[in-house]
Amino acid sequence: MNFPSPRIPELGQRDRFVKRTVKEGRVFTLADEQSACVPSQKNTGRTVQLFWSCPKEAKRWAKALAGEDGLQEISLLDFAGDILPGLKSGKGLAGTDWVSDPIEPEVEPADLLLRLKMEAVLVFLALVSERGAVFMAEGEDGPQLLPLARRGVERLALYIFPVRSEAERLMKRVTPGKRIIADPIADFRTSTLPWLAERGHLVVLEPIPGAGSVELEAADVASRLARFDHAASPSAP
Repeated sequence: MNFPSPRIPELGQRDRFVKRTVKEGRVFTLADEQSACVPSQKNTGRTVQLFWSCPKEAKRWAKALAGEDGLQEISLLDFAGDILPGLKSGKGLAGTDWVSDPIEPEVEPADLLLRLKMEAVLVFLALVSERGAVFMAEGEDGPQLLPLARRGVERLALYIFPVRSEAERLMKRVTPGKRIIADPIADFRTSTLPWLAERGHLVVLEPIPGAGSVELEAADVASRLARFDHAASPSAP
């Protein structure tokens, strides 16, 4: 049976959950995990695991569903890196900010994870803008580029990190022996990104540690960084 696409209220509820979860860095589910799992309203034979981005709403529905308001708080890192992949493996769905309406959002875990990571890209870029540099591996003639195969097409990509330790942790496995360098954010924006964009190379980053990387066009990264011009600029005298 084919089900209709999500309605506007469902999409709004899902997107609100994503934004608040990334901002707060946590989600909530019921202390009684069995009560936090309900049958899908749309997919026969599948179940929906319930999560909330607001503790007040979570407590209200814990009382209604389980008879007591005990909650589990789950960090964004655990939610994205462990809970959602496990839910995907079990063919479950994620119920985001569930309120028992007939149009509850039931989100595929992989889709929710991708949306969380894309929302967290801005947090990642805000962090590197504030700190004033990104970290990357050094190649023979500049930044170390690594090949990525996408839909049968190979492209080169630059992996960037917000701190040196994260760069060293990953790159020593991928490109052992390469030196990690800091690229000042001003140089990254005015030199590195245009160089990548001109050659059609990608930028790869991990916005939620442990949850997997995302690949972005260099021009997209430049556009997102432009939002932080004021924060990245020296204070006016």
